[in-house]
Amino acid sequence: MTNTKKERKTDRRTIYTENVIKDGLLELLAATSFEKITVTAVCKQAEITRATFYLHFDDLTGVLDATLEDALRLTEQSSANPNQDMLQLLELLAGNADPEVIRQRETLLPACQRVADIPKYHVLFLDESLSDYIIKKMYLTEKDKMIPTLMNQCHLSKNEADKIFQFVIYGAYHVNKSMHWDKTKDWYQLQSKLIKFISGGLQALT
Repeated sequence: MTNTKKERKTDRRTIYTENVIKDGLLELLAATSFEKITVTAVCKQAEITRATFYLHFDDLTGVLDATLEDALRLTEQSSANPNQDMLQLLELLAGNADPEVIRQRETLLPACQRVADIPKYHVLFLDESLSDYIIKKMYLTEKDKMIPTLMNQCHLSKNEADKIFQFVIYGAYHVNKSMHWDKTKDWYQLQSKLIKFISGGLQALT
């Protein structure tokens, strides 16, 4: 067997094992909060040994980070305009922020309003013990793109842009959390108002 084939086989095995571990964590989160989950429990759920676990991850936080990165990446990929910045999307939606229009075009919503779209990862965003960790992760993931955009388009200092971005992303997350990430009629109605509110505020700064 050539080295290339060995590497591919190893890569496939590694990917498979890491996915089994991440899936094991998600399955446990359906019934238990993250702070109560142990490496032993994940190993049992994933049907692997502790030695195998530690070949792939240093600890449960490493598994959580990898799982969350998958969720955020898939959320971004499911967007109709993954490369379009948040200000442009908000302006587009605010022009016709009828709840029914938003429901039909929800793939245009910024990731911070759509993070729990994918059922597999829903348990991550319902876990109370993970909320602060997840929102910080989302903020750190997006800030390098959004802060310069806010500075340029709204004529803000770096500190001002940072605080306004925190206001938007933390606010959007906690509103969704308070509604249990359940996209009911009320959710779409509220999103339409939030979009008008945020877009109007940002336009006032331009």
